[in-house]
Amino acid sequence: EIAEKMKTRRPAYRLRVPDETIAVCDRHYGLYQENLARDCGDFLLQRSDGLFGYQLAVVVDDALSGVTEVVRGRDILISTPRQIALLKLLGYGAPAYAHVPLLLDDEGERLAKRHQSLALRNLRQMGADPRRITGLLGALAGCNPGGNAASPAELLPYFSFSHLAAGIFAL
Repeated sequence: EIAEKMKTRRPAYRLRVPDETIAVCDRHYGLYQENLARDCGDFLLQRSDGLFGYQLAVVVDDALSGVTEVVRGRDILISTPRQIALLKLLGYGAPAYAHVPLLLDDEGERLAKRHQSLALRNLRQMGADPRRITGLLGALAGCNPGGNAASPAELLPYFSFSHLAAGIFAL
């Protein structure tokens, strides 16, 4: 069966990881480290259908775009040591990383398209004031305590990673 599949399908490519511990000092969560061999194992670089895996795609995109600071959701923190290992193998330096708590709906699911979460586009179509939405998000991020309507530019001077709760925000 495997031999037959090999005739019609390309192989997937994985990175054979070294027995090495990679550490990242996250701007919000602090030190996070992972032994690649023990904690995650070899990981996908290219799928059998030819599509590149997330880790390789994001690393190459960030490196070629000259990204120096990465802000992603908390759920991606665990893949950061893999990304740093890939950056190192490709001869790039690692950017600074910050992972932020996730916004969850009332059922505990993260707000995401795959969960049919309410998109900003839908809120706009319903007539919601974009400044009000930004103000509420600013309140969750700790840079707009009153939750008053505001633009991102108005809230930026008050933003600090230290204001973010260490947990997960629920709406």
